[in-house]
Amino acid sequence: MERKLFLKTLFGASTLLTMDGFAHCLNTISNNDQMKDNLTEFATYGAIHLNNTNLNKARLFWTKIVGMKERHNSENIAEFGTEKKTLVVVHQTAKVPFKKGYSGLYHFAIHAPNIAEFASMINRLEANRYPYSPIDHTMSKSVYLDDPDGINIEFTLETPERFKRVVTTGGLKIEGSDGIIRAASERLNVKEVLTHLKDEEVSKIISNDSYLGHIHLYANNVEQSNVFYKKLGYEQFNYLPQFMYADLGAGGDYQHRIVMNSWHGQNKPLAPKESAGLRHFQINYKSKEILQLALKNVSSYEEKEGGYWLYDATGNKILLKNG
Repeated sequence: MERKLFLKTLFGASTLLTMDGFAHCLNTISNNDQMKDNLTEFATYGAIHLNNTNLNKARLFWTKIVGMKERHNSENIAEFGTEKKTLVVVHQTAKVPFKKGYSGLYHFAIHAPNIAEFASMINRLEANRYPYSPIDHTMSKSVYLDDPDGINIEFTLETPERFKRVVTTGGLKIEGSDGIIRAASERLNVKEVLTHLKDEEVSKIISNDSYLGHIHLYANNVEQSNVFYKKLGYEQFNYLPQFMYADLGAGGDYQHRIVMNSWHGQNKPLAPKESAGLRHFQINYKSKEILQLALKNVSSYEEKEGGYWLYDATGNKILLKNG
């Protein structure tokens, strides 16, 4: 189904500023008392690896525009992140930019630990006049931008305290804790966010508490991908085959950790290997026992380089590690 027609059917007359608004508003619960402590999550993400066409352009983007530190580099590889950890690894192996219409990566999100850091992320984009899309999902505040190769990245601040319930009458909407019903994806009030800015310096490195918080994939088959990630231990939150969508959590209060949709079209192959995009991503299990259980549940994997390599149902490459 064409994406615009799909959105019109789903949201009716509601204005949609980004597809991820659907994902965020569906991964909610109406009773905040049911939310679990993030410390209970059984797994977190390690670094995500990307194939890019030009390392110099990637370096400028991840340092000047995103605010990450270049932690290590070689002739064709560079690592970027906080002062303490690597979040993104770029490989100069692609021949052409990111190609749309294929399965693989939809986007990945860097989560800010608080509103001041989120404001700092936006302030840096403003100072550099870098284009971005500001979206308010009620459950979260986000901005979306593309790297030089067209790979989409999200900056996110989780705000579950603002959410009350999902309203489906007349299209998919959200009722906030203030009683106001809004579109699933409102335009973010950037001016208000920036009132929380504590430091206007745009050359500083992003907070050490920033982290890779969720990955959103284009799946060639949502049902099969959903089953696969449940085998890895992820807990079902939303499974909505009628909307070609599913997301799962890792045991904490934010249950939008691994996400998949087929909005690009079902049974689509992965993009050609020479195009920019996802190389692989890493999942770090906090417990060796849970990691071993996940390995027992999957059909095949290869142990090397201190971890376990496997492919999901779509063909995305994943590295599983303990710790």
